[in-house]
Amino acid sequence: MTPTNLNMLFQQLIPNFAHLVDTNKTTKEEFLNKVKSTYSLSNPKTNMFYQSVVNSTFETIRLNDNRDALLFNQ
Repeated sequence: MTPTNLNMLFQQLIPNFAHLVDTNKTTKEEFLNKVKSTYSLSNPKTNMFYQSVVNSTFETIRLNDNRDALLFNQ
């Protein structure tokens, strides 16, 4: 398992964007594309979240099978 380094802003804003994550493994690039296709990056809050994802270090993101926790690089 690869170590993660999550940007502090990412950690604060992910609850607002967690509905974009499901139980399927999604790469960081796929997640960024999902954010861009769902929301406008001209919105300051969305843009800050997008940049916080870019600045975070992880390869994949997904929900656990109980859908109550985010898993990275699994």
